[in-house]
Amino acid sequence: MYNELDLSEIKAKGWTKKYLETQANGLTGEIGNVGEPFSLPTWGSEKGSKADVETFLGGINSVDDSWVPFEQNGYWIDGMIRAGRLADNEKLIKQAGKKIYPVLDNADEDGYLGPTFLRNGLTWAHAVYFRAMMAEYTATHDERILEGMKKHFLRRPITDNYKKKDLRIISVRNAADIETVLWLYGRTNDERFLQMAEESYAEFNRLFTDDSEADVNSEMHDITLVGMLKNRKVQRNHGVTYCELCKLAAILHKYTGNETYKTAAIKAFDKVYRDQILVDGVISSTEYLNGNEDSHAMHETCLVSDFTWALGYMYMITGDPKYGDWVEDAVFNGGLGSVDDDFKSNQYFSCPNQVLADDHSNHVKFFRGQEWQSYAPEKFLACCAGNVHRFVPNFISRAWMREGNVLSTFVYTPCEINVRIDGTPVKIEEITQYPFENTVRLRISTEKPTVFTLKLRKPAWAISAKLTLNGEVLNKRFVKGVCSVARTFEDGDELVLSFADEIRLVKNAEGVSVKKGALLYALPVEEEVVIEGLRELGNVHFPHYSLYGKSEWNYGLCVKDFGQFFFEAGSVEEEPWRASENGLKIHVKVRQVKSWKLQKVHSVFTRRKPREKCVREQCEATFTPKVRALKKTEKLGEKQTLQLVPYATTRLRIAIFPIVNQ
Repeated sequence: MYNELDLSEIKAKGWTKKYLETQANGLTGEIGNVGEPFSLPTWGSEKGSKADVETFLGGINSVDDSWVPFEQNGYWIDGMIRAGRLADNEKLIKQAGKKIYPVLDNADEDGYLGPTFLRNGLTWAHAVYFRAMMAEYTATHDERILEGMKKHFLRRPITDNYKKKDLRIISVRNAADIETVLWLYGRTNDERFLQMAEESYAEFNRLFTDDSEADVNSEMHDITLVGMLKNRKVQRNHGVTYCELCKLAAILHKYTGNETYKTAAIKAFDKVYRDQILVDGVISSTEYLNGNEDSHAMHETCLVSDFTWALGYMYMITGDPKYGDWVEDAVFNGGLGSVDDDFKSNQYFSCPNQVLADDHSNHVKFFRGQEWQSYAPEKFLACCAGNVHRFVPNFISRAWMREGNVLSTFVYTPCEINVRIDGTPVKIEEITQYPFENTVRLRISTEKPTVFTLKLRKPAWAISAKLTLNGEVLNKRFVKGVCSVARTFEDGDELVLSFADEIRLVKNAEGVSVKKGALLYALPVEEEVVIEGLRELGNVHFPHYSLYGKSEWNYGLCVKDFGQFFFEAGSVEEEPWRASENGLKIHVKVRQVKSWKLQKVHSVFTRRKPREKCVREQCEATFTPKVRALKKTEKLGEKQTLQLVPYATTRLRIAIFPIVNQ
């Protein structure tokens, strides 16, 4: 079984460190000065302010929903801690510390951590927040954190979470405590935590029976052990809940060895990938899993963080390199494509095709015609605004995994790890511009010759791979996508991995997309930026704005001319997610589809709850149209050549094209 490294053992380098610095100067460092709920005194205040929470929630029942801003702030704190520690950013480290240590200092007599009014309610917000504490502990090894968390959980059985028999959809997330108590078990070897986890999982499965005929508002589907083991199509579940709950079986297998848990977890994530994955690498979810049959399918930005976090556990228990492929696909494409270059705004729902982004451009049924697709709505849509801080720090912190004297590359990214192997300090510098180039250098420093094994992943898209050691080709085979290099490594050794790729066409959602290597490519749409005003706190550096397309975008891809498509390897600078610093292009043949136009409406069918019946509402809105099969009589423009760019460098774009068969 693999384990992730401690935060004290890994540092970001190269473009990913630069990205974390951008996060620090953007929302990760400043969101508390922009708007609610991040400006509220939640975690870190003496006991949290119930009055502030009730005001923020606008009168929602504070007993049932007072956890909401604590969840959203918990996401932010977790991302802030990891970003700060990985980049040695003192601003973020100090700011995040103010959200951790006062909570420990103000523990109740029985050890409870957190605001009094959350003592006996939903524990989900605590599960989110405790990931931040776990991160801080692995960076500092401060025993106050470990002792405080132990006391919090030993004060009562976590099965008490289920005593209210609250069968609301959200209440299943009480089971998320299992992740935290198993982390405690891994750190302490205290069998009480393992027993807690198994008892809680058994009770969760007993209460939330899996029955496809059950009332959709009272029972969950697919996420119990029984449901995970079935082969039926994944549907109807809340996307974040699916990832958070299905990963628990993987973590339980890690600490118990129970093969049923492992089988269930593998099936659960294989099914959701099969049924819900979008071409940008993230599973489709507009709150609830929404299918991937058409180009209007979108994903929550939350899913970038939660899906990839869950996949890290899948790699730990299987060592299967496909999970690294899935994580890279989601982060390099869907993730980076859902935030702006300066990390000053993010989308709640993001889409492969979006040719405008304003407060009315959301084209899915959930809150259709409202601001959920905007990069900078007037007020934060707050769970994604909190969770967006996590996906790049999580990606870096889990780039390497370890099992004894075996070090494994889970994903590729510029970083540096410092570990001890049989007592000897070993440093490995990973030098690369991956995924914007396909070469990875591993430079090894060690005080004395040291025996260990490197397990290196060959991405599934690579048509070939080459490995050299100190300039000499190593005749090593990649078996099921993994190459093992076991030897006595010496100071100054350098391994170089290089991968060959090719342009690929991927048919999806009634159209076709273009990929090369780990990157999805898109047609960038020239933007007109309209400043609409300021967000709640009036911070002029983080305005509320809209984006409108200024260039033509309605092109179909001439797939029969695929042989004429070609790649242009322009220069890539230190911030390759910015269009101005990324010269990679793919030249493709297209024809304009003149009847494929913006959809303008005066009313919409919409719903305010994910499963309720749609109702008609008056709304002046404009939507990106769906991709559709073209008719033989379709009026098309002359054939021409256009340049596609990496998806991550775009905000307005077309990444799924109608198929032109001349």
